[in-house]
Amino acid sequence: MKKQRCRTSPILFLILLSLAACARAQTPAPAAAEKSPPPSLADGVQEVSGVVLSGGDTTPPGLMNVPRTFVYQVKLDNGVEINVAYTAYPPSPAGDARPQIKLNFYNGNIQAGDYLSARGTYDSASKTLTVASEGDTIETFATKP
Repeated sequence: MKKQRCRTSPILFLILLSLAACARAQTPAPAAAEKSPPPSLADGVQEVSGVVLSGGDTTPPGLMNVPRTFVYQVKLDNGVEINVAYTAYPPSPAGDARPQIKLNFYNGNIQAGDYLSARGTYDSASKTLTVASEGDTIETFATKP
């Protein structure tokens, strides 16, 4: 009887070992495939780029020869949606004394679907990049360059 017991023990051991190996191979992988949230922007000077979703002139109607404020909703390359804002000043000595920002629109103005690249000061509380300081820019393209 002892000899028979010795023969079946190694066989049982191998069967249990193979079952354990199969069970480990079929366990689902941990949630490593889950995407982490996109990195958030920090307050301060930032350079961003993405696709314009909507927006335009937010100046109350009927006002003439006043600064015009434009706000655009942009979906950045990392998936975050923010506002990009700038103010255009009419020609005047006071307007000429303001810091000069660079605006370069490939189609003459900003439209939904344009690819936008901007440099300005980001405020995380309002999720708005304001283009207003000397050297700040907004540039648009038909497609991502």
